[in-house]
Amino acid sequence: MTLQYARLFQLRAGIQLIAESGPMSKEELTDALRQRKTIDADETATEGADDIIEQLRDANIIKNSEEGYRLTSEEEFNDKGAVLTYSGEEVVGAGDQRSQADRILANIMYQHPMLLVLSKFIYRKGPVKDYEVMREFDAEAFIDDKMNQFTIDMGLNLLEDADVIEPADNGYIQGRWPVRLFAHVIYEEYSDLIGDGGSIREPELFERLETLYGIPRSTFDNYIKRLHTAGIVSEGSYKQLTLNESVLEGAKIHE
Repeated sequence: MTLQYARLFQLRAGIQLIAESGPMSKEELTDALRQRKTIDADETATEGADDIIEQLRDANIIKNSEEGYRLTSEEEFNDKGAVLTYSGEEVVGAGDQRSQADRILANIMYQHPMLLVLSKFIYRKGPVKDYEVMREFDAEAFIDDKMNQFTIDMGLNLLEDADVIEPADNGYIQGRWPVRLFAHVIYEEYSDLIGDGGSIREPELFERLETLYGIPRSTFDNYIKRLHTAGIVSEGSYKQLTLNESVLEGAKIHE
């Protein structure tokens, strides 16, 4: 399963077409994408409709049925045991374009965890030039997700589309934290601080992330709540946090 040559605004356009029209055959969806290309009139789309469809299918946002391509349902996702991912219906239900883009990216990050290490590298080392990212990760793999020049370049485009990374004069810098990256970093720092088992005080974990990544307190608090809702983190007395290893297995955020 390879990261496709499709930008985030194009993926959002494909989802919106199905949401508006209902199930569509591949031919109907392909034709509609080529005519519409993008939700945003100021964007110019040149990539193929087939790549858009394949990326949405790989990310489990759409699926092919007897009626044609349709949005995946929340019930179908609940049966898979994956966490921090969203059905096609949940993506559309997010409402505004920013929230929809965040949910699309969450699913792509689940299928392509290489995006976690690309963004983490920039968050720790930024500003970072694209050739520095290429030098660090070309021919490497993370959770069996192999990286090469094309997938790294496409991954950087997606992360920039979602404002996860931002271009600056000296290279890419940190942008808006995605929840899956937060979960990945929490797992790594938690494991580094206490090893296997046990719990950690929330202020200590925040101090660690603030020091290493400069994460704002509001972002930390918001995402800890989301991890708690997803069952990844349990909160105890005296501000103790415990990671639930069994739930983490369904998150696909660590090797």
